[in-house]
Amino acid sequence: MRAVRDELSARERRWLADPPHTLARIATVDAAGLPHVVPTGWSFDPTCDELVLGGRDVPRTRRARHVQATGKAAVVIDGTAPGPQWAPWALHVRGQARVDEDAGTIRVACDDITSWGLVLSEEDG
Repeated sequence: MRAVRDELSARERRWLADPPHTLARIATVDAAGLPHVVPTGWSFDPTCDELVLGGRDVPRTRRARHVQATGKAAVVIDGTAPGPQWAPWALHVRGQARVDEDAGTIRVACDDITSWGLVLSEEDG
């Protein structure tokens, strides 16, 4: 079992500084307790250790309403490394979340972090 942490590791920070081009998935929960998962574009704000999730008209989406109601979200960014071997990787974050109306994004704090298999670009050759 992987340990869950409340701070990003040096490796995760390096990976987030130069991530692969991929989508994230944000998970929220509605008032009835039902999960809602949506793929989204993303970036990382190192000044406050937040994932910044974008998309079309985000403040008017269900996920934004769920975040406004609960103040929480989970995000996974994952994929497989190139090559013939099965080599999955992922970064999973859960944390306090908020809708940034001005920027049209959802911001998720990296409060609960786990990752595996992250490949850094300098390792790729």
